[in-house]
Amino acid sequence: MSLNTGEEAALKAEQVSITFQDRKKRLPVLQDISLAVGQGEFVSLLGPSGSGKSTLFHLIGGLLTPAQGRIYMNGEDVTGMRGRISYMPQQPALFPWLTTLDNVLLGQENAPGSGTGPRREARTEARHWLDEVGLGKFADAYPHMLSGGMQQRAAFLRAMLSPQELMLLDEPFSALDELTRSDMQQWLLHMWERNRRSVLFITHSIEEALLLSDRIYVLSARPASILQVVDVPFARPRREEITTDKEFVELKRELSRWMREEKAKKSAVWGGDSA
Repeated sequence: MSLNTGEEAALKAEQVSITFQDRKKRLPVLQDISLAVGQGEFVSLLGPSGSGKSTLFHLIGGLLTPAQGRIYMNGEDVTGMRGRISYMPQQPALFPWLTTLDNVLLGQENAPGSGTGPRREARTEARHWLDEVGLGKFADAYPHMLSGGMQQRAAFLRAMLSPQELMLLDEPFSALDELTRSDMQQWLLHMWERNRRSVLFITHSIEEALLLSDRIYVLSARPASILQVVDVPFARPRREEITTDKEFVELKRELSRWMREEKAKKSAVWGGDSA
């Protein structure tokens, strides 16, 4: 997808850069990042650890302001503005004193302009979705009573039921075991295909990015810039079996090569610093 999406883009970042001050040193983190998420697109960020992916999320969410560049949502300049996204972190971040239902409702209740809307209708809708994702019997349970995968489903529902169109998902399955992670990927695919929210997704897993995404932005080592943009060619709906497809395997190998090259560059920099 071209970056010339104008007002049609759910998200558009234009030449975003940021530098942190570390004692007497300046630490460039992001350098001229430009990307777009179209309406109803699933886009992933793939890059080395410490490359600034989460910092980019903080910029999009308005927690930080870029040193240069602008961020647009649906054509509106939202640089530095908060409350424009729904967000799912690496850990479920469910409040232990709230039930599953009340945790799921938090995204709606805390959204800007939510006021004192029809709470009964919101609770009815949330209970419906809890049934849909297999958590209906746990609506009144507390987080410690849920498995890791169940907690992640609840956290995703909280983000999905928030009124903001754009969802930022920050490595939501990284703490899960391999089997649970695979199950959650399939579950996320199913849920996204039903709702087609605009999603920007952080992952370190090449296979996960290829399985889920319409497009992948590959970031360089810090200071991060866009190394490659990959339009994922596989038709939807997608299922796990596609991971053994020849084209899938070849594209995964190519992405892996780029990532190894970036890791080698980062190691060389560190080696130079310590010499």
